[in-house]
Amino acid sequence: MINPWVIAAMIPAMVIVMIHFAIGPFGHPTRLHWHMRWKQWPAGIKTPLLLIAAILLAAGASHAVGLWMWPLSE
Repeated sequence: MINPWVIAAMIPAMVIVMIHFAIGPFGHPTRLHWHMRWKQWPAGIKTPLLLIAAILLAAGASHAVGLWMWPLSE
């Protein structure tokens, strides 16, 4: 069974990635200022956030396809 907490952790991670690449609703002209503000952040803040987001998305996708389960089912 897919753990809802793993899927819930993917939502803010996907928002960070979408703002970074200005895709989806964050690429719309009314929200493009979020992307432009993100680009002004120091790399010391953006890089760890993007790394954590990538790890969460990879872990969530692998969990969703059944490569690992949490909690461990017995």
